[in-house]
Amino acid sequence: MPSKATSEALNKEWRQHIDTWRASQESQQAFCKQHDLNYHRFTYWRRKFQDQAHRENPRRSSALVPVTYLPAPEESGFSLHLPNGMRLSGITSDNLLVVQQLLSRLS
Repeated sequence: MPSKATSEALNKEWRQHIDTWRASQESQQAFCKQHDLNYHRFTYWRRKFQDQAHRENPRRSSALVPVTYLPAPEESGFSLHLPNGMRLSGITSDNLLVVQQLLSRLS
């Protein structure tokens, strides 16, 4: 089992690697390769520091937030029910040409 001084030295060394990686904007793998670090050991220490940070500063994972209910807009215009069960709704003078083209393709 490593001594407390050795553990603290390892902790400090890996903390420095993780902080340098965060500032670098590199991917973890690229950073490890560039600095000749074991990728699996790197992810172990990153998670360890991340878990420590969560324990020291727990954030609320859930909270009540205000929600605004907006009812569905009422349909405007006409609806057309086709024999095959298809229904076209919201037909207005603005989109009548599109509806005519659609119906000509369907027939």
